[in-house]
Amino acid sequence: MRIEASAAFTSSRPLFPLFIFLFFIPGFHARNLQQCSSSCGDLTNISYPFRLQGDPAGCGDVDFQLSCQNNTAILNFRGGKYYVKGISYDKRTIRVVDVNLAHGTCGLPYKSLSMSEATEDGRFPSLITFWQANFVNCSNTIPELTDSKVPCLNGDTSHVYVNFSNRNLFGYEIPRNCKVISRIPTSSENEMNYPYNETTLKLLATGFDLRWSVECRNCHTFGLSCVYESNNDPRIFQCETMYEEDYKTLLTAAIAYLVSRSLIDKALLVRFILAPLVVFVFLLHKCLTTRKKVGNAEHVGDLQMLPKPIPCSPQGHTRNLSSDSPKQVLIAASIERSA
Repeated sequence: MRIEASAAFTSSRPLFPLFIFLFFIPGFHARNLQQCSSSCGDLTNISYPFRLQGDPAGCGDVDFQLSCQNNTAILNFRGGKYYVKGISYDKRTIRVVDVNLAHGTCGLPYKSLSMSEATEDGRFPSLITFWQANFVNCSNTIPELTDSKVPCLNGDTSHVYVNFSNRNLFGYEIPRNCKVISRIPTSSENEMNYPYNETTLKLLATGFDLRWSVECRNCHTFGLSCVYESNNDPRIFQCETMYEEDYKTLLTAAIAYLVSRSLIDKALLVRFILAPLVVFVFLLHKCLTTRKKVGNAEHVGDLQMLPKPIPCSPQGHTRNLSSDSPKQVLIAASIERSA
């Protein structure tokens, strides 16, 4: 979903004042820094957001810095070097050309750059034309591509051809024993493949147009996406973020996730810590109880095994009751009375 950059952060109410302050500070500086201007060769009135290396600190934006070499402005972009042929502050475009192709000489680009790679930079989120030259190297001659052969790059085992397309080539479109070795955007709007001649060299020397945007750079700074909204307005870029409903949905999902994680953590705690501890305490209690019962039983057994007291007569004589018969007991009692 897409909304204007100025409203991109309203869904995050706690951080809203901070976002607003940080997001619009660059615009404030823009109004105050547009008075600074520099020149390099044919490129005059280099002003905000662009600046030349060595300009005063208050001029331009360091993310849009150019260097001036041999009276030619150079943009370092995604590892490559490009001559700046012009800047349009109304259309917010910059025309650049690879330094190896700028003079109409035969050769490969200084640095391979596909259209998709060119638009991954937050400072330059879009190309004006969507065409590129693909340089293909083959280990053998491809007869049907003879007209597009790059003469200065050919040898006994290397045959380089140039192909123009509006996208990267698919694998099945590349001849066997060939591979793409370099790419470069062009201003061509015709899908036909030109013979590699002066026309092709002039086409590569014209370079290509990039749309620049401070807002998109700020968008990327906050980790958001900058979207291309219109072909008619030079200020066509907006921050891509979520509506408040989406924010609430994500917030609910985040809370649910945290709660579930908390429950899972508690369950793991109960299962792997508390449960074994309870089992251990139960087994220990059972063991101690069992040992106590066994001890009591042994004590009772010992008491039962003690000899019973033997009754004694008044004279101190003992008699075995278990061995005397009733008759013998009566005789003994009679004797005792008579005595």
